[in-house]
Amino acid sequence: MNLINYNQVIEALDKERQLLLNREQYGAENVLVHHAINVIAELPIVRQPEIVRCKDCIYYDPEWVDEECRLFDDFTTEPDWFCADGERRDDDG
Repeated sequence: MNLINYNQVIEALDKERQLLLNREQYGAENVLVHHAINVIAELPIVRQPEIVRCKDCIYYDPEWVDEECRLFDDFTTEPDWFCADGERRDDDG
């Protein structure tokens, strides 16, 4: 599955529609863009959960032996791994 930014797609199509209107093109191209906006607007929106990489997580401490996760005992992680229970740190590291 590929995810796209819904708002950016609608904005891009609407800009294209406005360009067509400014050129006074009211034909099939304009109708097609208008129809595409309506079709996309009716699609269900999939909310992507925020991914927190271990290196950005409050439970990760690279100073610990073997870069262990403090949330899961005896679990060694890599900085770019992630899990469903991660929480983003407020600082930069």
